[in-house]
Amino acid sequence: MKARDIMITDFPMISLHAPVGEAVRILHKNFGDESYMNAAPGLVVVNDNGELAGILSPLSILKALGTEANGTGRPGNESAEFYATLCAGIKGKKVSDIMDWQAISVTEDAQLLDVADLFVANRFQRIPVVRDGKVSGVIYRSRLLFALADSLLA
Repeated sequence: MKARDIMITDFPMISLHAPVGEAVRILHKNFGDESYMNAAPGLVVVNDNGELAGILSPLSILKALGTEANGTGRPGNESAEFYATLCAGIKGKKVSDIMDWQAISVTEDAQLLDVADLFVANRFQRIPVVRDGKVSGVIYRSRLLFALADSLLA
């Protein structure tokens, strides 16, 4: 089997120039209900040519909120107003300001054990799949596991 055999082709993408607030709205729309609580939400970030620029994960956004909190100072009592202030501080930033720049991707012809090696070495939740420089799909870690270990389910 190859990457093309297990990749997801319907996945959310966003421009690296988009504001973080828009990215959070897309994440919430695609992963915001309880059925996705154990999913690996994230957005593939593309440049102006539609090529892979990186990944915006919930961890990226949490890091940005933590950085904002460290810059403004943390109050003894973290209220809803405090969180609103943190969010306002990053809402208008560009995705490129907080995303993880990811140079690692695979082609559609990649062997699944090679993809597994990348997951293990880098501890990613997802790896983009590219064709002719454009992102054509995404492989999620759990999907790869179930493709490789299907016989364990029997």
